Amino acid sequence: MSQTRYAVVAKDLIEGIASGRYPVGTLLPTEFELCELYEVSRHTVRAAITQLQNQGLVSRRKRVGTRVEAATPRGGYSQSLASVADLAHLAETQVRSIQDVSHFVADIAQARRLGLEPGEHYFCVSSIRVDQENLRAPLCWTDVYALDIYAEVIELAKQHPDELIAALIEQHFGRHIDVVDQQVRAVLLTPEIAKNLNAETGAPGLKILRQYRDEEGKVMVVSETVHPDDRFTLVTQMKREKAGF
Repeated sequence: MSQTRYAVVAKDLIEGIASGRYPVGTLLPTEFELCELYEVSRHTVRAAITQLQNQGLVSRRKRVGTRVEAATPRGGYSQSLASVADLAHLAETQVRSIQDVSHFVADIAQARRLGLEPGEHYFCVSSIRVDQENLRAPLCWTDVYALDIYAEVIELAKQHPDELIAALIEQHFGRHIDVVDQQVRAVLLTPEIAKNLNAETGAPGLKILRQYRDEEGKVMVVSETVHPDDRFTLVTQMKREKAGF
C-alpha cells in the first residue's frame, strides 16, 4: 500500500504542476499540508516528492521548501516500476511504432540469453516507442518475443499501440502474468539502434530484459528494451522486512 499511496500522490502533484495549479517558480504546499490534503503519512509525502525530484520537476531547500522547477519531466521518462500494472501504465504514456516482425526457431544461444526454449518457434516484434509530444527523440527500441501460437497478437499490437504485447496476450488468450523478472545493465548503443533512436553511436544506454511468467513460472513473453541514457531513468524502492519476534 505504501508504494501505491506515494505513487498516487506523486501522480496528482505532477498533474497539478502540468496544469498550472502549482506554477513554475512557486512552492508546493508544506509536507504537513500535503499529509493533511492526501491523508497520508510524512514518509509517503517524502517518497512522492522524491519521485518529482527524480523527474526534474521540483527542488528542495532546507528552510525554504519544495520549489517547482519545470512543468514537464526532463530528458524523457523517470519511472517507478513496482508491479505489472506499473508496466502497463508506462505503455499507456507512450506509442509503439512497429519497425519489423520476424519468425524464427530459437537456437541455443538465443534461448540462453533470453530465457526461451531451444528448438521452439517464436515471433519477434521490433518497435520504437515515442512520446507524441517529442517524436524526434524516440524513447527506446524494443524487441518482444513470444511463442508462435500467440502470433494473432501481432495484428492486435498494430491496432493498440499503447498496450503492452504481454497484456494483449493475457486478454486475447486468457492467460495470466504472475511475475516479471527484470534484468538491467549498461550498454553502448549500436549503430543500428542509435540510427533508429536518433542518438549517437557508442553513446551509453540502458538495456532492460523482462521475462513475463505465468503462475507455474513458465515464460510467456520476453522483452528486450534499449534506452539512450538521457531518455529514461528507472526508479526502484527496497523495503526492509520486519524482523519476527
